[in-house]
Amino acid sequence: MNGMALDFSAKGLENGLRLLAPATLLFAMFMLSVSALPLPHIGPIKPLWLLMLVYYWSIYRPAIMPPWLCFMMGLLFDFISGLPLGGNAAIFTLVQMIVRDQRRFLMGQPYITIWAVFSLVATLTLFSQWSLYGLVSNGFAPVTPVAVSLIATIALFPLVTLLLIVVHRVLPEIQKKFP
Repeated sequence: MNGMALDFSAKGLENGLRLLAPATLLFAMFMLSVSALPLPHIGPIKPLWLLMLVYYWSIYRPAIMPPWLCFMMGLLFDFISGLPLGGNAAIFTLVQMIVRDQRRFLMGQPYITIWAVFSLVATLTLFSQWSLYGLVSNGFAPVTPVAVSLIATIALFPLVTLLLIVVHRVLPEIQKKFP
């Protein structure tokens, strides 16, 4: 054998079930991301649910959201959403790598700083998506829906963070790869 034995003890099974929590949440956020939220008088908006996960896990549990997963998730999102293939893959991977590199700084900050940095990341992400789509489609979409999605993303981040904290607390202690 390769030295990695499956652990079928009660503790091993419990840890396995606990590790399903982030995968389940990722699936749910992915499903939310490919659909729009209808708002009266405004129209459909698409908060950046997946970006919230990439950002949070890159700070607090980077082993859950490695660069290859960000890339594959972004590629699948692009494919399903009909967006330029590879755009979100590159954006999510870049965000993961930059945030992960700054995690020591971010972990020592109050929540308001975490939120402010996320707001900056979300703004840059949406602007990049809007620009890329405009360049590929030879015409830029109206900026109002993008601005509304940005406001919704920033406003919903604290609620999503609460959910992520709960999931984080049920995760088993594992050997950490990152400082």
